[in-house]
Amino acid sequence: MGKEIAIAVLGAGKMGQIHCESIAATPGLRLVGASSNSAERLAEIQKKLSVATYPSHEMLLRDAAAQWVVISTTTDKHKEWALKALAAGKELIVEKPIALSFSDARQILEEGRKRNLRVTVFQNRRWDNDFRLVRKIIRQGRLGETYRLESRYASFSPGWGAWGAQGAANPWRLKRQYGGGLLNDWGPHLLDQIFLLTRSRLKSLYCQAYSKIWSREVDDHFWIELVFADGQTARVEASNNARIPQPRWYLWGTKGTLQVKGGDLTDWNTAVIRKSSGGYSVETRITYDQRELSLGFYENFVDAVSNDKKLAVRPEQILRVMRTIDAARTSSVRGTSVSFK
Repeated sequence: MGKEIAIAVLGAGKMGQIHCESIAATPGLRLVGASSNSAERLAEIQKKLSVATYPSHEMLLRDAAAQWVVISTTTDKHKEWALKALAAGKELIVEKPIALSFSDARQILEEGRKRNLRVTVFQNRRWDNDFRLVRKIIRQGRLGETYRLESRYASFSPGWGAWGAQGAANPWRLKRQYGGGLLNDWGPHLLDQIFLLTRSRLKSLYCQAYSKIWSREVDDHFWIELVFADGQTARVEASNNARIPQPRWYLWGTKGTLQVKGGDLTDWNTAVIRKSSGGYSVETRITYDQRELSLGFYENFVDAVSNDKKLAVRPEQILRVMRTIDAARTSSVRGTSVSFK
């Protein structure tokens, strides 16, 4: 291993603290700073990780030690601080979604390109064990031709809206002004995974978004039906209104069916593959450990940067997700499908 990669975290709220701890735990990375407007939060990080802390994001960006900066503010501030960090000469890891719109995402990526600074997005669920298993089974052809994919995150928890540094005092995921809602929260993960499982061009989509229980400002349930040029279809769905869990994954293939258990993330630990052979139903169960957050993103990041490889989450992939989220919003508002050229 060569020289450690120096990273600072801008926005050390609840997720920002997880970034700090993940960086500190990953060989090849060195956490050099964190910023927040919460003195209490900074004191926690300082005590736990003995790292420089800053009461303002501007002060962090003036820290010459930081080569890379993680943007981990609320979603509505991603664009502002990403552009300021690029102007300060920092390379970026931005929490998902990278911004509130496709045009804002493109502006950030174009600014990075102009300055010859790398920009990537924290699509950490590419390294979830359930997704890695589903991808492996599809690649091995164990289901035959996989023609229908369903991917869901369905739960019922008061913790969703209050999952943040301020908790119930400011449940920002339930507020429009902060870029809340499940489409912004889980949409980037579910779409990113589906696009990695399919090779065909997205032909059209139809979306419905609901604001039924937790908020009237943002969606607490959405689903998107995706149609690909090769005829394959997929549905991605996220809801905090599911009192009875649905499967995390359900895949139809010509030779078999795959299901991964749903519910809380820690329950996504069993996959069932069912086929027919000689007139009998043959079932295979695969169990694995599913952690809340793996270190896979940062381990991959170290390998890519240290060995001059392409970063795993690339600009064209980031823009594809953001373009799709924009189209999903349009579809839900208009009540019509959206086609792609």
